[in-house]
Amino acid sequence: MVLSVTVADAFFMRTFRTFLSGGYGSPFGVTSAVIEPDAYLLTDAYLRFHDMMRISVWIGGCAVMLIALVVATWLTRRFSRPIASFAGFADRIGHGDYDAHISNNQGMREFAELSDALNHMAQELKCRDEVERELFSNLSHELRTPVTVIKGYVEALDAGLISSPEELHSATEAISQETANLEVMINELRQIAQIDNNTVRPEPSTFDIDEVLGYIWRRFAPVAANKGVLLSHHFEAHVNVHLDRQLLDRALANLLTNAITATASGNAVTLSSKADNVHGISIVVEDSGCGIPEADLAHVFDRFFRGDRSRNRRSGGLGLGLPIARDLVQIEGGQLEIASTVGVGTHVTISYPRSVIVRQEPVLAS
Repeated sequence: MVLSVTVADAFFMRTFRTFLSGGYGSPFGVTSAVIEPDAYLLTDAYLRFHDMMRISVWIGGCAVMLIALVVATWLTRRFSRPIASFAGFADRIGHGDYDAHISNNQGMREFAELSDALNHMAQELKCRDEVERELFSNLSHELRTPVTVIKGYVEALDAGLISSPEELHSATEAISQETANLEVMINELRQIAQIDNNTVRPEPSTFDIDEVLGYIWRRFAPVAANKGVLLSHHFEAHVNVHLDRQLLDRALANLLTNAITATASGNAVTLSSKADNVHGISIVVEDSGCGIPEADLAHVFDRFFRGDRSRNRRSGGLGLGLPIARDLVQIEGGQLEIASTVGVGTHVTISYPRSVIVRQEPVLAS
């Protein structure tokens, strides 16, 4: 401030001296006034005028500084308050408080958008945290049963408590079943990890859809027969498709395993296909099992959802079959839908757009 007044004062004196000496023409129209400018600079009139100008500069400078200070304070508070709230929000998230919420009424559109993004991030982190907790809870619960059964039979065999052929057969059968259950759990977790890490890369090829479905049907027919379930088929697509055969196989394997598990002995599971130029390819897995209650139907694609915990425990799964199948189908642009009626059965449909159908070019006559 002092520097600015000093510069203004020197500039004023230099300008006024030039004015009096006639550098800008005769002042006040009087020629004699420009003869001795140095003498005029010492008069009372000039000194009073000079003081008034200096006071005016000081007052103007102070007013400008005061206005600048007020504006700077207002801008600082306008920016510092949202930033402080963002910092507090980040600290709460860092300590695991995913219920933290920050208001999007921050006064600026950019801050409001940032608030919405941070709140969305908190919800995503909360969902992931809940999934992890559910995962560890399910794993500790589900692994305990097969491990306990296997350990019990091994200890009994080691102690010589099981000796007859019938008992040995029962023991080995139980150990084999629980080992298979462990294998199913590990396979489901591996597939979920691949999907979450985006390591599933489709490798499409051209193949006859009915031929592949027939191979899958022949692989699962003995599994269904061992349970007393009839696995039938109706393949009516009759087209070649451009898809990843392995992803389709894995998705259908999960669906058929669920369907066979949910179907009681003496009932049937059907695998069918059809195609048209409007709706594309449809693959249906239909069972006549116990069905899914309406309250549970909205959650069947939630990971680790357990509608009937006892049924899932017998199957050895973690409740990941449907979510895995849906994700594998969606990776290639398909959709998976499910409809179910309690006491009637469940109807699962995989649909792919007509763009996956490979059109056969007509052979031109030579």
